[in-house]
Amino acid sequence: MVGIWGIGFGISIWKSKCKERIFLDICQSGKTCREWISKQALELMEKFEIHNSVSVECNPFVQTPMVYGIRNPKVLLPTEEYTTDQLKIILLHELTHIKHKDIFWKLLCRMILLIYWFYPLKRQIFKAVNEWSEVYCDFSVINETGSKKGYFKTIYDIMIHQFQFQEYICAGIGECNLERRILIANNIRRMNTEKWIIGFILSMCFILFGGISVVTAMESMQLGYRILDRNTSEEIVVDGTPEVMNLVVHKRYGYDPRIFHTKYLEDDGSIYGVDFLKKKERVQTRWTYLKKGQKVFFKVFDMTDKDTNKRKLEVGIRDFSNNIKYVNRSEEIDYKFSIEKSGKYQCFVSNYNDQNIELLGEIEILER
Repeated sequence: MVGIWGIGFGISIWKSKCKERIFLDICQSGKTCREWISKQALELMEKFEIHNSVSVECNPFVQTPMVYGIRNPKVLLPTEEYTTDQLKIILLHELTHIKHKDIFWKLLCRMILLIYWFYPLKRQIFKAVNEWSEVYCDFSVINETGSKKGYFKTIYDIMIHQFQFQEYICAGIGECNLERRILIANNIRRMNTEKWIIGFILSMCFILFGGISVVTAMESMQLGYRILDRNTSEEIVVDGTPEVMNLVVHKRYGYDPRIFHTKYLEDDGSIYGVDFLKKKERVQTRWTYLKKGQKVFFKVFDMTDKDTNKRKLEVGIRDFSNNIKYVNRSEEIDYKFSIEKSGKYQCFVSNYNDQNIELLGEIEILER
């Protein structure tokens, strides 16, 4: 499954980059606009407190005014003549895209859709994001100009064809369905306070119940996994034989994180020698297949010439499902573990002391 996803992801990136390369080549064909256009753009940028370095260019290959770029955004205008009012609305719209950082959000949306390339409704999702980006700009400009009719009439006059070459990396005044944008603007104008409150409450309920559903699903999956793991995993079953040393057998899942270092023991037949451990270090065997009825004999003795009362040694055995059974003592450990299920195991000795210790001992795999 990961391989299939990776192939689809790679193909999606390749197609996207090919389109982006062609688009950027077209954008490089622009020329700096006349001085009065650039001056008007600078005035609007100061008014809207846009601190980016924005350049305005005329490009014969674009069909509608648009903006692209994040660090150094550019406003591209078709090589046509505009009135002062038309130019003001165009620049207001495109600079609003820059102020809202719409290109950044589109690129983020693009990356999400590339990752989820297999999702059948990804185009509809981006269309909705793109549409509301334009609607947001529409209302920002309408609030500035004060005329909804004049704003949409200007868009209608300058928009001959809808520019949809590469929506992911640019934003333009002519994007999305103009008729639908006008309908949305009219509907939002008619909405009263009650409807806004109801809409807000319904949205919060949707988010709340959606979050509860996700959390419930995750907890249910984890519970199911734990039940499945408990019913299907081959848990290690070991018995310590008390005739060697009467120690209490403990068990846990996974190694103790208080141990900082790990190293492997090299075997000499079925015997592993243990002689020196650094502080907070564990020595362990590699995975070894043990049969039912075999025994693992631990015999270790702390030879360090210091007080051993406060020190702690631990020996044990781990199965392939990461279940561990162990015994511990401060100085000397002689203990046998009996294997009751065939499988792969690791044997280990851990030093929980805050100092290096010298050990004399071994781990031996005994036959039945």
